[in-house]
Amino acid sequence: MNIFPTLTGMSFTVNKGPSWNTITKQAASGRQVRVSLQSSPIWKFKLAFEYLRDRAAATSDVQTLWAFFNSVGGQFSAFYFLDPYDNAVLDQEIGVGNGSTTSFQLTRTVGGGTSYPWIEPVYGVFGAPTVYVNGTETAATLNAYGVIAFATPPANGAVISWSGTFLFLCHFTQDDVQPSQMVKGLWSLDGLTFESLLP
Repeated sequence: MNIFPTLTGMSFTVNKGPSWNTITKQAASGRQVRVSLQSSPIWKFKLAFEYLRDRAAATSDVQTLWAFFNSVGGQFSAFYFLDPYDNAVLDQEIGVGNGSTTSFQLTRTVGGGTSYPWIEPVYGVFGAPTVYVNGTETAATLNAYGVIAFATPPANGAVISWSGTFLFLCHFTQDDVQPSQMVKGLWSLDGLTFESLLP
């Protein structure tokens, strides 16, 4: 699956935040019932580009952006996004062995320094993750959507953890992208929006 390209001129992530989907029903008495339709948040992103180069085909940011956008068909196909400011875990615990389970979902913790840390699945990895069993690096196979598998199940009570760089599985929320040409060879783009997926 494609990874969103690194383009010069990206100023910063304009917007980023979690979004949930909750159904709320209210009875005649005023009492409310709420049902969450998601087990994890959807992360919404908006990027801005102060400039995009278009002076030579080999280094054209505009053509790279257009080509990538067309390769996923706008909103149609998924891609991975490497958030330059939020992409790494170190010794993240993902489970405890029971002597029979061989597959574990990679996760990451949001707000680990707070009193209410949130743990969510990781569906993409940049490079190979380093996996540990009781602190010892151990070989594991990385399968689709961030699931790792051991050839031999970790022993009962063994702590499984990992370190590495994670990616957000995303899709665009728009079917068009229209940068503005500032001068010959330079363009800008006020906003490009996409959001994470739950496979």
